[in-house]
Amino acid sequence: MIDVGRFAGCVCQKMRSQNAELGLCDGEFGFSEKGKKVRLELRGDEEGVALMLDGCVFTDDGLPRCDGLFLFQKRGKKAAILIELKGAWHIEEAFAQLAYVHHERAEYAEIVGVLERDGPGKVQHFAYIVSNGTMDKPQKERMEEAHGIRVKEILSCDSSSTIPSIRL
Repeated sequence: MIDVGRFAGCVCQKMRSQNAELGLCDGEFGFSEKGKKVRLELRGDEEGVALMLDGCVFTDDGLPRCDGLFLFQKRGKKAAILIELKGAWHIEEAFAQLAYVHHERAEYAEIVGVLERDGPGKVQHFAYIVSNGTMDKPQKERMEEAHGIRVKEILSCDSSSTIPSIRL
């Protein structure tokens, strides 16, 4: 299992009953909120962790935060994948939240630091927005430029669609 340091209590568990305190967790490798869902897809010797940020790692009020973080590791390949679950009319806000966590949150830097020190390989950083809304490519690029963060993809999800998977 991937070490998350002092935030082990924020790791999503396989059984739903174990996630009662971690409201955004949807099984061991997934997040869910208001019909928006996403999961990390692992294969073979890959390791992963879903870590609830909003309300667990981040417990302060008022500062921007995003919903979750997937950590991924496989033979020297490591990744920290920030997740924001957002309604259709709030996608622009998601860019600001992801950027703030990536650039300003000490807790995020601490978690990534633990992963960085755990064996060979440099941690790659990714960010995803999961929403029932869309944004065209020029608008997405403007948001990325304005907030200083690259969003890998805006995944489409609503309560009736297939749950999107992130695969590295």
